This record gives sequence, C-alpha cells and structure tokens, in this order.
Amino acid sequence: MLPLLPEPISFKLEPSSPRHSIAAVLAGLNESALERVALDVIREQRRHLEHAQALYEKLSTLEAEAPLDEETENLRHDYRLALLMMRAHHQITSAVIDKLGRVPRLPEDETSH
Repeated sequence: MLPLLPEPISFKLEPSSPRHSIAAVLAGLNESALERVALDVIREQRRHLEHAQALYEKLSTLEAEAPLDEETENLRHDYRLALLMMRAHHQITSAVIDKLGRVPRLPEDETSH
C-alpha cells in the first residue's frame, strides 16, 4: 500500500500582503520543519549579503580607478539589484525567525569557532 500524501495546500497568496503570504506558507509547519526552513533562509540571506558586499567592493574600486562607463553602470545596476534582493529576502528571513520564535544556530557556525 502506498503512503497517503497530504492534501495540497491552498495558500491563497495575495500580492498586496507579503507578510500574510509568508505566514500562509509557514502555517502548519511543526517546529522541526520550521527550524529547517529558518536555517536555509538564514544561509540564503548570508549569500545575498556576501554577493551585495562583493559587488559594492568591486564597484568602489572601479569608480576610484576609472571614469563612468558602461561597465561601471552595469555594475552599479547589479549592485542595486543585489540590494533589492537582499532586502526583500530579509523580510522572508524575519518572518520565518518570528514564526520560529528564536534564531537557530547554524551547524557551520558551531564548527568555525
């Protein structure tokens, strides 16, 4: 006998209410599943931050060395986009941590000390 799969969840996501939409996705998760999501969104947030920081450093160096050109403009665009993505993802990270009620420790943080 095949295991029964749970019924699909209707999230009824509303674009005008991002926090409500995030809450709908997180609804019904037990603490273990929620912690797993939290660990992954924290890791992803760190990747967004590192990417934005690397672009900022590259842009700062390029602007100091060369006049404004197409490469600088493209890099500035990439940096702005990275900032937007980081800030948008921060809302997700914040909502997940709020739902969990704590900031979980990442295993890789434990081994790096």
